[in-house]
Amino acid sequence: MTSMHRRRFLGLAAGAAAVPAAASLWPRSAQAAEAEGDTAPRAAAGVFVYPAPGQSTGPGTLPPKAAGTEYLGPQNYGRDLALDLGFSGVVSGRSVWTYGDTLVPDGTGGWALTASDSVALGDKDDPLRVHHRLDDSGNPDEWIPLNDAENDAGGLSRYGMGGTNVVEYAPGRGLVWYLKNDRGSDGQGLVGAGVATVTADDSGALAVRTSDTTWGPSEPHWGDVGVTLDPRDGKVYVYGYGPESFGHHVYLARAAADRATDVSAYEYWDQSQKSWTSRRFTLSGDLGTVKLSADLALFSHDELGQSNAFWSNHYNTWMFVAGANVGYTDIMVMTAPALEGPWTEPFTVASTCPGDTCGGVRYCIAPHPEYDESGETLLVTWTDDNVIHSSRIHWE
Repeated sequence: MTSMHRRRFLGLAAGAAAVPAAASLWPRSAQAAEAEGDTAPRAAAGVFVYPAPGQSTGPGTLPPKAAGTEYLGPQNYGRDLALDLGFSGVVSGRSVWTYGDTLVPDGTGGWALTASDSVALGDKDDPLRVHHRLDDSGNPDEWIPLNDAENDAGGLSRYGMGGTNVVEYAPGRGLVWYLKNDRGSDGQGLVGAGVATVTADDSGALAVRTSDTTWGPSEPHWGDVGVTLDPRDGKVYVYGYGPESFGHHVYLARAAADRATDVSAYEYWDQSQKSWTSRRFTLSGDLGTVKLSADLALFSHDELGQSNAFWSNHYNTWMFVAGANVGYTDIMVMTAPALEGPWTEPFTVASTCPGDTCGGVRYCIAPHPEYDESGETLLVTWTDDNVIHSSRIHWE
């Protein structure tokens, strides 16, 4: 089976400016709703609230069961774009959407890279519509910024940044975890993971890196799966794939959210002992670290694809609505009383092949619970051939 969690870094060799066009890349019916050339982000209609424990108590009974699913269609950007992933979170009442490699038409039937990742604001009145933050050329801007040294060493022709979902731990104060990838012809590949601070206003979201990276390439890629804030203990729970041969497993770390940029603040979950340790996980186990093994992983053998856990106000529990880490997954759900588990076995609740029409590679099944904080319905997206599709699940 082929793991999909590094999909954001595929297909872009050093210096490549374009990828081949695909006739199915963007169904025009989805993009013709607005004129070409989206303008700057605007204030999202309505105020978004991300569900959290203590907000309300819903009537749902576990295990979760879908009463029905409606396919909404592909996302609408007001112009043609090719991109993937599509995580979201809330900062300052705005739904902040984050994407992987983002390409625009190059005028010759191909596609040109404009950002290694990009960011947009959602619209509560239209779950398909998002508004990208744009650069001076009117194209989607780089979300996790490159630093001066990276720009001097080749910029986007060499480096790619990959952020997942944002979390807000205090009013107007958000965080995002990212991977740094040196994908030049002589590059070293994944350099490590880091943490950036996030703010948002009507012009869009802004990420500020606090360092180059926080962890190295021999450690789990913290945050590459997704991140969840538990406001009851004030901690962020950071899920990441292992490096190299451990890339089929998902590991868990946590830290006080207000210290999340300080690597010394983190604890790491040892699934074999069902306990937390302050010792970092590395391939070597040198210098007092714990040597990586499959036994340390919270999820194993491609059980979990990129996604983020969230609190369901309908079922009053933590949920993953996600897929497996393979290229043909449907929408599955699992629940737990705590973010370290124990998690129930995943089971399928909806299809990523609506009308039996889909590609062979479908991944990054992501929840967007801020579109209905009651939890009675859930907006879910996934990537299929650089198109992000949307469905709404109605829960019993």
